[in-house]
Amino acid sequence: MRISVGDRLPAATLVKLGETGPEQVDLAGLTAGRNVVIFAVPGAFTPT
Repeated sequence: MRISVGDRLPAATLVKLGETGPEQVDLAGLTAGRNVVIFAVPGAFTPT
């Protein structure tokens, strides 16, 4: 899926490491009312 400038992000739930362990974060709630830049890099020892 390609995301272009001005597109809305699809609904998604992310997982982050919190103080008590893994926590789920709603992407729409995290980015509401903000302009965001998303980038990614391949992980070590993974096919690119």
